[in-house]
Amino acid sequence: MICRVCYILVLLCAVPSVSWGQYDVEEKWPVWVRGLVDVRVARSGRASSWTDQGVGIGKSRYGGTGSPLGGERSTRLALSQLSLELGATLPWGISAHAQLNAETDLDVDRPLLIEALVRKEWGAAAKGWGLQAGVMNNPFSLEHVGPAWTPLYTLTPSALNTWLWEEVHVIGLEGEWWRTTPSGLRFGVLAGAGFGPDQMARLLSPRGWVLGDYQSGVNSDLPHTPRGTDDTSVFDERDHRPALYTRLSVSDTRNRGELSLGYFDNLGDQSTQGVWRTRFGAIGAVLHPLANVDLLAQYLGGSAQSRASNCDILLHAFYVLLSVHYRGHRLSTRYDNFHTDDTDGPPSYREHGNAFTVAYLFEFGLSHRVGFEYMFLDSHRTTPIRADPSDGGWQLSYRFRY
Repeated sequence: MICRVCYILVLLCAVPSVSWGQYDVEEKWPVWVRGLVDVRVARSGRASSWTDQGVGIGKSRYGGTGSPLGGERSTRLALSQLSLELGATLPWGISAHAQLNAETDLDVDRPLLIEALVRKEWGAAAKGWGLQAGVMNNPFSLEHVGPAWTPLYTLTPSALNTWLWEEVHVIGLEGEWWRTTPSGLRFGVLAGAGFGPDQMARLLSPRGWVLGDYQSGVNSDLPHTPRGTDDTSVFDERDHRPALYTRLSVSDTRNRGELSLGYFDNLGDQSTQGVWRTRFGAIGAVLHPLANVDLLAQYLGGSAQSRASNCDILLHAFYVLLSVHYRGHRLSTRYDNFHTDDTDGPPSYREHGNAFTVAYLFEFGLSHRVGFEYMFLDSHRTTPIRADPSDGGWQLSYRFRY
């Protein structure tokens, strides 16, 4: 692994410097390519991670060694993300974008398709609408707004947005409308329909909530823990019903804040074998009380049912994040609270937990970022294994993008 990481770093550093500035001047290029590599030194908790062959119950991305219930802490060097983005400006004002990630955690030698879409917009910044189609990510996360859909404020996103980025990938159509009023308010409406998430929330029943920045793709197979012998496909269309979702937002042109409301329903037909019926609502706010201060808060509540698994659960997750930035420096703290309630009796899938995260990020030049994060997670569960994994640990990151 160390040799592999070093080889990738040398290869990326050898790319001609003419491509470094494409993040800022991409409109001059009809076709562009971007890359991102993130290397970590991670000190884990004692419980093995859910990504460790699907046998762990740890809540963080990197886990310990030994027993899944609680072995020894470990320190590892890991390639956390290797992304390639492709884009093009096509005739008639159509733009195209795709992102591929190398598989880094689950020992599958294939690229993951994170996004692949074409988009057309009409109008201007003050008033207009857009339409896009293809493989699309969820539009609800307030944290995944960095390059290559990485979290902007910390190394690890909240439990709420970790789950959304694991399971909400659709292939379909999405429309957006926006308008700015004379008073400076900007209103936005987004609606979409897509296929694929027929087993959404299947991971939450036996595994529970986790916090990690692993990006799944539409072609990912995620371990259905704790058994480790059964995978959940991110795209698994069974009932031929499209999932529907919408997002409403209001913000101001002076960039003081934004309020958003979202709703998602996979319209799962439980009479079809293996289909889950999952729906949730989300409300979020991003505030900028001072020029160098960001305050985020987001809540998600919903339900998931499966007749075949005799499962009926209620989902709740919340976080609040405070971030202060100055030039290339950013210091962020976040509190997470998450729980799952079982409403149909045994087997019970109840969980309640919380997490506290502190992260420091420093960007220098156009291509480099170093970061340090400490995270403590505490979770209490009833089944399938009665255990209370506490996952205190830290990560040191170096990221290069071109």
